[in-house]
Amino acid sequence: MNLVADFIEANLDVLVRRFAEATRGLESTQGLKPSELISTLPEYLHAVAAICRHGSTPERLETRARLEEAHINLRLRVGATQEDATDEYTLLGRLIPQLWEDVQPERKPSAAGLQCLFQQLEEAMDHVVVLFSGYSLEDRQREKRFLRQMDALAPRSLEPGADMQGPLKPLVELICRALVATGAELFLVDAGGRRMVPIAHTEHLVPPPGRWVDSQGPSFLGRVARSEEPLVLARARGLEDAALDGLHVPGWSTLLGLRLWPHGELMGVLCVGFAEARPVPPQTKRFMETLVEYLSGILDRALLMGQLRETATRLEMSESRYRLASQAAADTVWDWNLLTHEVAWSGETRRLLGFAPEETGPLSSWWVERIHPEDRERVEHGIHAAIQGTQARWQDEYRFFNREGEAVRVLDTGVILRDVTGLGVRMVGAMQDVTLQREEESGRARLLLEARTARVQADTALGHLHVLLQQAPVALAVLRGPEHIVELANDRVCQLWGRSSDQVLGRPLIEALPEVKGQGFQKLLDGVITTGLPYVGHELHARLARAPGGEMEDTYFNFVYQPLHEAEVGLQGILIVASEVTEAVQARQRAEGLARTLQASEERLRLAMDAADMGSWDIDLATGQGTWDARFRAMLGLPARAELTLDEAMRFVLEEDRPKVEQAMADAARPGGSGEYACEFRARPPQGSQSVRWISGRGHVHFGPDGQPVRFVGTGLDVTERKLAEETARQRAEFEQYLMGIVSHDLRNPLNSIMLGTTSLLRREELNERATKAVLRIQSSAERAVRMIRDLLDFTQARMGGGLPVQCQDLELGALVRQVVEEARMTAPERDLQLSLPQAGLHGCWDPDRVTQLLINLLGNALKYSPEDTPVAVRLREVPGSVLLEVHNGGEPIAPELLPRIFKPMQRGVPGMDAATRSVGLGLYIVRTIVHAHGGTIDVTSTREAGTTFTVRLPHADAKQAAGA
Repeated sequence: MNLVADFIEANLDVLVRRFAEATRGLESTQGLKPSELISTLPEYLHAVAAICRHGSTPERLETRARLEEAHINLRLRVGATQEDATDEYTLLGRLIPQLWEDVQPERKPSAAGLQCLFQQLEEAMDHVVVLFSGYSLEDRQREKRFLRQMDALAPRSLEPGADMQGPLKPLVELICRALVATGAELFLVDAGGRRMVPIAHTEHLVPPPGRWVDSQGPSFLGRVARSEEPLVLARARGLEDAALDGLHVPGWSTLLGLRLWPHGELMGVLCVGFAEARPVPPQTKRFMETLVEYLSGILDRALLMGQLRETATRLEMSESRYRLASQAAADTVWDWNLLTHEVAWSGETRRLLGFAPEETGPLSSWWVERIHPEDRERVEHGIHAAIQGTQARWQDEYRFFNREGEAVRVLDTGVILRDVTGLGVRMVGAMQDVTLQREEESGRARLLLEARTARVQADTALGHLHVLLQQAPVALAVLRGPEHIVELANDRVCQLWGRSSDQVLGRPLIEALPEVKGQGFQKLLDGVITTGLPYVGHELHARLARAPGGEMEDTYFNFVYQPLHEAEVGLQGILIVASEVTEAVQARQRAEGLARTLQASEERLRLAMDAADMGSWDIDLATGQGTWDARFRAMLGLPARAELTLDEAMRFVLEEDRPKVEQAMADAARPGGSGEYACEFRARPPQGSQSVRWISGRGHVHFGPDGQPVRFVGTGLDVTERKLAEETARQRAEFEQYLMGIVSHDLRNPLNSIMLGTTSLLRREELNERATKAVLRIQSSAERAVRMIRDLLDFTQARMGGGLPVQCQDLELGALVRQVVEEARMTAPERDLQLSLPQAGLHGCWDPDRVTQLLINLLGNALKYSPEDTPVAVRLREVPGSVLLEVHNGGEPIAPELLPRIFKPMQRGVPGMDAATRSVGLGLYIVRTIVHAHGGTIDVTSTREAGTTFTVRLPHADAKQAAGA
């Protein structure tokens, strides 16, 4: 410790000069003479050196305390803040170690000497806190004692809507005892966020029913809910009821109130009452702020745990229903995570395919490998096209190898779940074995084939029929059997169709004369065979060649179908005689053409709307009468058949959304406009239902010759599921951010206690070396936890608040970088930290605290991921309009697949790092957020040959604008 004292005394003039230069530009020192800046500093440094050299004695400690008090009182007189005064002692802690930066290692002070120096400075800062706030060490110990008792009484969880008087009354009574108050009452806001309801009171078991107070009202409690500081109400007795609205204050004369405000939102109000009229000292207000903040954290955590328990219960019930449903179903149910490619199969997989649940692979590749090779490409292409598209369902039938290697035919159906951007994230489906069903269908086909091959020999009857066919004008054929084989045909048939008799005879009719396919011909012939009754007048259309090799012409026939009975003519079949009616049919068809075209167009529109699950409307704007199809009536909840005007239909729109729907229709109907209408609104829930439906309306207003709107047509689409999915995604993101904020916020108090405890232990001289090392390890772990919490808080603020705030000020960046590097050298003396700064100072407008945080994170990252025998280099240089800050380290490069996401939250470096260096993976994310808040950029390059370099570009002039953007 003598080396520390030697350095201080040998460089006393240098220290005083550097201190004066560093503090001259501070706001708290404006108006002070140079002598006043350093009035007690030389004598104070002599006192610190004496304690470090000879140890602490009552006389030396009294001298040091007297000099500290004189310095602090001077700062109080010029209006400096507590932070200004403590910052000056922090500055001394940075200036003194700079004295030995170029000294040989053996001449540098030991760790014990540094500890002695820093202990003197820490005690000076404690002295600042006592003199500025009047909050003594005894006050802090008393505060900790009551906070521990609050922890012991804190409920683990609070169910929403449950009675909270029982678990919260002991906490309210404890706060009363801590503040030496007569009584207290706790109010919490309801779900609407405005009404504050009494929850716990120290003087009665159950809060009086129906009592509440408006948080925005003029009452005392309303003013407390809107105030950031504790409010005092003296002479509460005899005040008007409006001032005491909502309060139950028997015997209270003075009221002290403070709001519960975790995470920037009003949770409630705590009101404490005193029997006598008296002023409330600042120490009591500060103590109440600490207790109420702690109470806010307890309630916030308990309410959150209650919500988590309720959510877990609902989830368990949902999963139970899913398990029971999958066990009762005959299908195999599967659940595919499209982001991780993991697939979960239901227990029915064993019964259907022979695989036990543990035998199914965890990834989708297991399913793909067992698809029949002839079906695999088609199935893969189809399912991925559905996922990458916009459709909600997929279905296919294919062959799948079961556990015994047999190919079973399955029908597979899946539903695709998408996020708010339309990306497929999950797919749930069911696989059904249809092998037996397909085999039955195949058996029926074989029976038909056998029936076709059974021919009836009737040579005599065929001879007579041949004579009849030659005499007929157009005798088509003789048919028999299930597929109606052409047995006979006259020459006219072959001429008309432009083919030889060999191409007609002995073939099924649809194969021999494909021109008649699709005209109901097969069904008609089946009916004649079945009933045994003749049929006259069937019109048949065909494209015929009038001469061999000639052009094809449209031709129409009227046919007579005469059944042939085996008992009468010796064979089973049909005799067909036809006459051509081409011209008459064409004339009739031309007359019917327009009607069919219109009908087809309307049918296509109807099918398209059915496929899109849309409804439609058509409104006469002159009369207000409307036509609404059944699907739109169901969406909006309109009566199924009643005639409705536009005004009557509007009553079925939710009242809150009615103005914007009316405005959208008015804009579309404005003369001279585009006439386009688009609006999303909610339909009024049906009677007895609590849920509303979201409808997306699209339409067009048609205008008459005079420019006035005459007709309004459009379509409606039910988008409720999309809206619910968007809301669920938003709530999930808010919940994650909210949970992270609570965890990081509530961890600070115990860690602060650990830090205070280790600091106190290290001050004890009776600690041996082993105990000192153990305490230092605890202190190091606590400091690392504090850094992790700081990162979590910054992350929460960046994600929920849209970025990190920066307070820019004129700054010489080179001096700041040198200071941070020096501190890093002290914490990692075994590492070689190289610093390259320009000769001229680099001045600009930046936030010094945020830039310090940025550089500390980059240095920590470089030290963590580089070998201990390699240097870490920090370079600062100026380029046009900006400055470049580079941090370089050697060692293993960053993996190429990690580089694109290295600045994203929750991303860490290589796996397998030492447990002591673990973090929450937010350091580089916060670095990038700080850089962006200054309007700058950050890049990283990493190769095995050149090492890893992070390059930060900070603009000179745009920092303030970026900070305020």
